[in-house]
Amino acid sequence: MTRIGCIGVGEIASAIVEGLADCEAKSDFRFFLSPRNAERAQHLAESIESATICESNQDVVDSSDLVVLAVLPQQTEAVLDDLDIPSETTLVSAVAGVATEHLAAHLPHSPTIVRIIPLPAVRERKGVTAMYPANDAVEELLGHLGGSVTAADETMFSTLSAVTATMSAHFAFLQTITTWLVDRGWDQVDADHFIRGQFVGLGTTLAETTEPINDLVAAHETPGGLNEMLNQEWMNEANRTALASALDAVFARVTKSD
Repeated sequence: MTRIGCIGVGEIASAIVEGLADCEAKSDFRFFLSPRNAERAQHLAESIESATICESNQDVVDSSDLVVLAVLPQQTEAVLDDLDIPSETTLVSAVAGVATEHLAAHLPHSPTIVRIIPLPAVRERKGVTAMYPANDAVEELLGHLGGSVTAADETMFSTLSAVTATMSAHFAFLQTITTWLVDRGWDQVDADHFIRGQFVGLGTTLAETTEPINDLVAAHETPGGLNEMLNQEWMNEANRTALASALDAVFARVTKSD
């Protein structure tokens, strides 16, 4: 039985708990929840038999083998300074932009620290989670949530953090397409419905194949066809460079925080 504590019960911590509570190995886990987000913690405790709300964050630590820290970056120091985390506990930090050495400075007993970047898809056990450094126990845990990739160092970890900033831009791309349809006479509901149907199939392709993404581009184009035309017209060198520059800027912000 692995005892998993959550300090900060927001969207990401909830997704982790719900994903593990519905996986094949769910009987192997017990969850101890911080009282910080009372409404969300109560929902989890009522819907998951193995989840318990603790009276304090320290109770979470005392009840757990592994503690997931999922608070806001600006809250991290105050939260850790108020806790006594023993050396045998593993602290799994889902806090964005707070480096291992900064976490360690507030952990006098030197517990094992593993940073992760979980995405909401772990709720459906389809999220691939970035982690650093390598840790067998955390890797096994993440295996129940869709798998993981391990960064060689903290700088490489930050590159994965940077690319997670592309999610809203992905939806903005779809928003622009639906707006084009609406501007040409389509009702918003019908435009949304059509575009959802078009792109949900592409998501299935990503989920169910292991082909390199480079190959998927070619697989969805016919030489001289419409997809190739739009790709070349829109995703030209200037736009590719602009996207890479935007990712560089996000990466610089992430590493500056670290």
